[in-house]
Amino acid sequence: MRHGRILGVLAAAGLVGVCGQANAGIITQNTDTTSIAAGSAVCNNGMVHLENSYYRIFNLSNLGITSGEFKSVQIAVEAAQGGPQPIELRLHTLAGVLDTANLVPLVAPIPVQVQDQASQLLTIPVMPNASFNTSDEVVVEIFVPSGIAGDEVFVIGSNTGGQSAPCYIRAPDCGAPQPVDLATVGFATMHIVMNVDVRYCGDAISEMPEACDDGNGTEGDGCDSNCTASACGNGITAPDEVCDDGNTIDDDGCDSNCTVTACGNGIMTMGEACDDGNTTEGDGCDTNCTVSACGNGITGGAEACDDGNMIDGDNCDSNCTVTACGNGVVTDGEACDDGNMLNGDDCDNNCTVTACGNGITTRGEACDDGNMVNGDDCDNNCTIPGCGNGIVTGTEVCDDGNMIDGDTCDSNCTIPACGNGITAGAEVCDDGNLVDGDNCDSNCTVTACGNGIMTDGEACDDGNDINGDTCDSNCTVPGCGNGIVTPGEACDDGNDINGDTCDSNCTVPGCGNGIKANDEDCDDANATEGDGCDSNCTFTACGNNVISNGEECDDGNTNDDDGCDSNCSVSACGNGIMNTGEECDDGNTNDGDKCDSNCTATGCGNGVKSNGEECDDGNPTDGDGCDSNCTATACGNGIQSDGEGCDDGNTNGGDGCAADCTVERPGDDTTTAGGCDCGIADDTDRSTSRGFALLSLLGLLVGRIRRRRPAA
Repeated sequence: MRHGRILGVLAAAGLVGVCGQANAGIITQNTDTTSIAAGSAVCNNGMVHLENSYYRIFNLSNLGITSGEFKSVQIAVEAAQGGPQPIELRLHTLAGVLDTANLVPLVAPIPVQVQDQASQLLTIPVMPNASFNTSDEVVVEIFVPSGIAGDEVFVIGSNTGGQSAPCYIRAPDCGAPQPVDLATVGFATMHIVMNVDVRYCGDAISEMPEACDDGNGTEGDGCDSNCTASACGNGITAPDEVCDDGNTIDDDGCDSNCTVTACGNGIMTMGEACDDGNTTEGDGCDTNCTVSACGNGITGGAEACDDGNMIDGDNCDSNCTVTACGNGVVTDGEACDDGNMLNGDDCDNNCTVTACGNGITTRGEACDDGNMVNGDDCDNNCTIPGCGNGIVTGTEVCDDGNMIDGDTCDSNCTIPACGNGITAGAEVCDDGNLVDGDNCDSNCTVTACGNGIMTDGEACDDGNDINGDTCDSNCTVPGCGNGIVTPGEACDDGNDINGDTCDSNCTVPGCGNGIKANDEDCDDANATEGDGCDSNCTFTACGNNVISNGEECDDGNTNDDDGCDSNCSVSACGNGIMNTGEECDDGNTNDGDKCDSNCTATGCGNGVKSNGEECDDGNPTDGDGCDSNCTATACGNGIQSDGEGCDDGNTNGGDGCAADCTVERPGDDTTTAGGCDCGIADDTDRSTSRGFALLSLLGLLVGRIRRRRPAA
């Protein structure tokens, strides 16, 4: 059984990506986190899946998450059959490029038994939760062992929705022993659905060991950004704190009351004689943390004034200087006062702690407008607002603080992707939109046939210049008449006109190509004779110069007596055609049927012995063996030949010609039976002769009388 696409030999591994979005602990790189489309890639043998691993790389530190716990991983399953079947969830950190050698396990592989299902989301709990504390990228792997032993099929779920980072596959049995980007092996739109549930400080879910979690980074609102209750010593400097180093140790730069270690903060540290935490002079410990001296009302020595008290801010401060920023005494409105007007020395000349946002532009700052608002004239990192300053403002989608293209954020502050207006990586062009046909198509290739995008004038575009696949190199669907010669075609001139250089069935014009040309009677695309259209493209018939069934010859005309007659038989006696030298031709070799076998009219002397003839030697010569009446030369055949005195056609004597064909004379002994002398009559026999003559005359008269009798 085959599910999805069969993945063959894969290409080399690709580069790692970054996390997409996080929301209430759920981190995903998918735009569409629930839909499951058919057609995911899987390495298989045509029946079951082989070993496959699927990966996504999450750069949690880019989301501000450097520590936390994995609670669960949700994946999509396109199909699972033959189960329950085993898979494993593996969690790693990545120490270098994406390679199995660089994967450092966070926890032991988590086994999962997958029930048979289709197009479902599968949530895999991580029990106990897997803790992490690292700025390294985290790799989530779904390991699927070979299904051969159990006759199992597992196809991970994916869709074609957007993704903020690549997904990867490792398939040792299909030529990919290391993870490779699916997009680099022909599956650019296969976006594996994977959602990671991470517990971390700031996810608005308070879980051990957090004291609280209000889901924001606001300090001093009861729950600080490190998920501890707002208080001095929790490591977060709240608005009412000058500092907070996360401990209650004094004299380490930030004292236990969350003020900068300094005289006057109420904490006596090294170098101070006293520190009573106020600015009152004359109370035993002056504002310079020395025993009160100045403030006795007498201006003396280095004092600029002394108003008789240790009150600061009353025009004469407790150090006996005129109340002002820079006199070394912090008074109302001042965050600090280091006794000078230098900037950048921890207390600037406006008596605020040297820092971005205090209104003083110091070293490393391009500007400082005294606030932490972004998008005004100066952003909260004290740089001029603009793409590349590291602060996302206005229409910026991202800002990584540099103008390098092809990293996590391009120089126009958009996520690197085709259509963002920056040509990077494998892009040939990028015009800032995903409109096709405008010189730069939605796959960031120049608009042209063969770039994989079908635009105006193209019937198809399969992204290559191979002919004979699903789309030819001129972006037309393969077929006769598209101008591309593919297997099975002898030619293709791009039209369906017959009689030019290539006919409409993509064969070279000529008899036998199945296309009837003007000089052809027919064309049945074969060289078979006698099938209605002969091999010279004329209708099967006598006289078309092709010898077909029933013909002895065919000379291409209907002339007789030219060797091949008009009935397509060889010119000869008996073929039914009367040619020169023939008296007749009845189409057979029978004699005595009015036209004999030598094509002469049936008759004595034509050389053919027929009915009633003893012989026929083809001439009228007598005495040559066959006489002119077609009887054998002999006495009594009626033909007087050499040696005969007469021949009356019989061998009777007494009739004037004797049986031996000699003339009878009077007195010859020719008496016949009955006593009649049948010799030649002389004068003595005249009466008898006259008697016979009279009888003959009477017979003739009777005949004439009968003919004249009128009809009754």
